[in-house]
Amino acid sequence: MHTARWDLVWGALALVSCGGAQSGLTPLPDAGVDGTSSVEGGGGVEGGGIVGSPLVISTATRTPRVTTLSVNYWMWSPTYGDNVAGTETLVLPLAAAVLRVGGYNNDANTPDPFDDAQLDTAVSYARAIGAEPLIQVPHLDDVNGLPATADEAAAMVRYANVTMGYGIKYFSVGNEPDIYAASGSLTDSTQPAIPGYTPADFCASAETYVAAMKAVDPTIQIVGPDLAYQYQPGADWLTPILTTCGDLFDIVSIHRYPFEAAQATLTAAAADPAAFRDVVTSVRGILQATGYGDKPLALTEMNVVYDATTCVLGASPRTVGSALWMADSIGTAIESGLWTSAVWDISDSDGYALGLIGAAPAHAPRPEYYAYQLYAEHFGPTLLDVTAMPAGVSAHASRNEADDGTEAIVVNWNTEPVSLAFQVTGLATVPPVTTFVLPAVSMAAVEIPDGRAASAWGYGDAEQQSGAAPQPLTPGVAPAGVADGGTAGDAGVLVGSGCGDAAVICPEVILPSPDITTLGQASGTTLTYGAGPDAWGSYTYAASGQTAPTATVTPDGDGIQISGAFVPPVEANADYMGVGLFFDSASCIDASAYTGLEFDFSGDLGGCSLAFGASFAGDFSTANGPRGSCSGPSSSCYGPLASVVPTAADAQALQVLQVPFSSLAGGMPIGTLDPTTIVSIEWQLGGPVGVDAGGCAANFTVENVSFY
Repeated sequence: MHTARWDLVWGALALVSCGGAQSGLTPLPDAGVDGTSSVEGGGGVEGGGIVGSPLVISTATRTPRVTTLSVNYWMWSPTYGDNVAGTETLVLPLAAAVLRVGGYNNDANTPDPFDDAQLDTAVSYARAIGAEPLIQVPHLDDVNGLPATADEAAAMVRYANVTMGYGIKYFSVGNEPDIYAASGSLTDSTQPAIPGYTPADFCASAETYVAAMKAVDPTIQIVGPDLAYQYQPGADWLTPILTTCGDLFDIVSIHRYPFEAAQATLTAAAADPAAFRDVVTSVRGILQATGYGDKPLALTEMNVVYDATTCVLGASPRTVGSALWMADSIGTAIESGLWTSAVWDISDSDGYALGLIGAAPAHAPRPEYYAYQLYAEHFGPTLLDVTAMPAGVSAHASRNEADDGTEAIVVNWNTEPVSLAFQVTGLATVPPVTTFVLPAVSMAAVEIPDGRAASAWGYGDAEQQSGAAPQPLTPGVAPAGVADGGTAGDAGVLVGSGCGDAAVICPEVILPSPDITTLGQASGTTLTYGAGPDAWGSYTYAASGQTAPTATVTPDGDGIQISGAFVPPVEANADYMGVGLFFDSASCIDASAYTGLEFDFSGDLGGCSLAFGASFAGDFSTANGPRGSCSGPSSSCYGPLASVVPTAADAQALQVLQVPFSSLAGGMPIGTLDPTTIVSIEWQLGGPVGVDAGGCAANFTVENVSFY
C-alpha cells in the first residue's frame, strides 16, 4: 500500500465472465441509497408457511482444501496511532495462517522506520494470533532514509533467524514493484519513487537480495513478486519477471483490489467472483507458460477497494455489502486453490476503513470481520460442490474435520429476503431438508450434521446496525427486519453516508479550441493564457523547505519557461515542486473527445525527474472551491500523474511529448482521470532524496500546450 496505503492500485482485473456453477449469480440492480430493487428472492412466504428454493450440496466429489486465510499487519506505525496493538484477542479466533508484515510503509520505512524493535513486536503479535510471519525486506528506503541494499536485507534475516532465533520461514523483497515508477513522488510528493523502473530492474535487484538473504539462512522461502495489478494482458510484468528470475520465488504472489471507491456498488461486488476466477485462470496461464505452473499462487493483499471512501455505496468498506464481497472472495480463493488470501488489513482508522477491526481504542469488529469469523468457525478441510441454488445467491460448501457434517457459507445478494431449503446428497445417512430465510443482503453459515437437522447463523443489516455478531437463525422463520431509524454499529456505516448531493459538482463545458497556452501574459508572478471564459491562470508550489519554481511567459506568448532547483540535502518528504495552470472558470472542461494532452518540450531537467498531471472534480478538494467533490484537504485530494521522460540526445532539442489520459494514475481519492470534469494541469519536478544524493536544477520550456 501507499504511505497511508494508496499504492493499493487502480487497475486489478475487471474481466467479466458468465460465472460458473459455484456462484450461480445473475446480474441484479444495485440497491442504491434507498435500498429498492426489482430482484425477487428464490422463495417466499406462501399461505403462512415458508417455501424454500433448493440449495443442493453434493458430497460425491471431495477436494482437499489447500487455501489458508491470512492478514496484513498495517497501521503498526506510531505516527498512524498503532491501531494493531491490542487486537490480538480479536484476531486469534480468525485462525490466520500468515501475518504478512509488508506494504509500502515497510518498503520505504515511512512515516516511521520498521527497525529491529518493530520486527520484535510484529513477531510477538504473529505468535499471539497463531500465525506464521511473512517479513518483507525494504527495497526502496532503509531505516535511515537512504536507498535500501541487499546487505541490509541479509542483516534483517540474520537478526530474525540467527540473533533472535525466530525461525521465520517466509520473506519477500519489496512491495508492488510494478508501480515503483508511479508510487511515491509521482503520485504523493512526500514519498520516494523510481522513474522508469522495469521488470528487468526488479529481477536484477531481487537476485542480489535473495542471494544475500539465503546466504544467511538457506531454508527461508521467498514469496513474490507481490505485483499490484500488472499481471494481465496489456499490462504484464509477471511474464517477464518469471521468465527472467522466476526461480527466485517459492510462492508466486499478487495483490487484488477490483474497484476504486467510486465503483463499489452492490451490483459490481455481486458480479466480482466471476472476474476473480478469471484473474486466477489468467495468472495460472502465465505460470504455466513460463514453466512455473507447479508453484503455489498467493493473494498477499486483497480488499474490495484500494482507496478512501467518500460516498458510501452498496459495497463500500464497513458496509454489509463489503462483508458479502469478502465472504464470496474468500470462498472463491479457497475453490481456486490459492496458497493463501490475505486481507489488507487488520485494523485502521475510519478514514481508510479497510481493516477487519475499527481503530483504537474501541477496536470494534467491522462487518468484514464476521465474514472471516464465519469461515474460521464453520468451514472445513474438504471442499464440496454446490449443484443448485437460486439466482442472486452464492454458496461455498465443505465437510468438517470429523467428516460427520456438511458446512456452507451462503451469501444473499438479493435486496429481498430469500428462503433456502438446504439439501445434502451422496451420504449414506441423508440429513433432513431444513429451510432458513436469509434477510436481504446478508450472509450466513450453515451446519448440517449427518442425519440431523441443520443450524445456521446470519449477519445482515440488523446485526450491523446494532453492532452484533452473527445471530442464530430459526428454521422456517423469517428474521425480524431492521427498525426504521436504525444507525450503524460502532464499526459499521450506512449506505448513502457522505454522498451529499450528486457526483458532478461543476457544469461541463467543451472548449472551442484544443489549444491552452495562447495569448500568454504576465501580471507579476501570475501568468494568464487564453481569453474570456476560456482563460487559464497559473500557480506554483513546493514542498516545505524548498522554493517554488519560477514561471515566465515565453516571448511568443505560447508557452511557459520553468526554472526550479532542489537544494541538498533533499528530505524524503520534501522532494517535489511544480507549476500548474487552472481553468479560470466556475465550470469544468469536458475533454472526453480528446485522447490526452501534448506540449513541446525543450531545455534541461538537470538531473531532476518530471511528471505531468491533471486534476478533475473528483480529486479536487471542496476546500479549494465549488468545483471539487473530494471532501478532504488539499493534501489528500490530488490528481493523477504520469512520468515524462524526454528522450532526445540533444537536451535542448524540441520534442513533442504526448501524455494520454489513460496513463495518468495515482490520484486521490480516485486513481484515474475523468476527462469530463478537468480543472487544472501541472508539471511537477522531483529531486534526488538523501544526504549524499546532491541537488538538481531544471530549466526548461513547455510550449503549444493543447489537448490532442
